[in-house]
Amino acid sequence: MRTFHLIVTIMATLMAAPLARAAEIDVPPPLKPKELSVHVNQPNCMRWTDDCVNCTRGADGQAPVCSNIGFACQPKAVRCIGADIPQGEPQKK
Repeated sequence: MRTFHLIVTIMATLMAAPLARAAEIDVPPPLKPKELSVHVNQPNCMRWTDDCVNCTRGADGQAPVCSNIGFACQPKAVRCIGADIPQGEPQKK
């Protein structure tokens, strides 16, 4: 009798398996996150930090150069620590 119940259960499972389908849903693409990274070039600032990563403005419009973050660092708000942007010499006429 136990064997009969086992066979019936297995047969019912095998017959129902092709009927099971995954739900078809439309998943919208993820939105682009706001750029809150410390690696973003800060305007009018030569050096900036979030107390975990220190960045320096790249020369001649190149990307900024930043240090690596420590493994247990808790970033704070980005702040400017060197606002002295070197100005070029005045143009002579």
